[in-house]
Amino acid sequence: MRLVAKHILATIVVLSAPIAALALPVIEWDTVRVSYDYGPWGEVRFSLRTEHSFSPADCWGGGEREADGWWTTLHQESGSIAAAFRFFVVHYGDLVDFDLSESSEIIFGNEGWEHPALRLDWDQPLYLGFRLGYPEYASEALRAEYGWAKLLFDGETVHVLGSATERTGLGIYAGTGTAIPEPATTGLLLMGVAGILWKPCRTRVRTG
Repeated sequence: MRLVAKHILATIVVLSAPIAALALPVIEWDTVRVSYDYGPWGEVRFSLRTEHSFSPADCWGGGEREADGWWTTLHQESGSIAAAFRFFVVHYGDLVDFDLSESSEIIFGNEGWEHPALRLDWDQPLYLGFRLGYPEYASEALRAEYGWAKLLFDGETVHVLGSATERTGLGIYAGTGTAIPEPATTGLLLMGVAGILWKPCRTRVRTG
């Protein structure tokens, strides 16, 4: 029994070592900024800005504001080209990753300029997910990063209530600081199991 436990322990240690060695996902908070203004006839000007690790990603455009402030729209007209980017509507708890970024309709981005307008209703928070960089590149300077921003229109202006960017290209849950996967946590769990198995191996059973 002791020999079996030792073999199991050795297997867990070998498997967990590379997992535990992986770095924790890098999360940065408050990474999205929005400016918003409107004129006497309800005409809107806005800009949205975030940053890839090595370059800015921003866009700007116009839109409309309902006369009494019940809603506003934002419609992109142009954007920066230093880094690829795309924004899309998500919901709290959605996993913002490559699959979601590919299957969602682009609201803001620089992969073409013809995108639908984003509508924000008064006092109704809305989540945007985004992808920065290129998923097909593994180099640090170009690889994809994922994030989210929570927007709110209060009748007068558009606020960013919260935002975060995950810098390791793993994906992140919208509205949270949880990135996927969490390799270091997995490694710790495996090492904990190893500790439990190791204890019986070191315990002598008294007889008589």
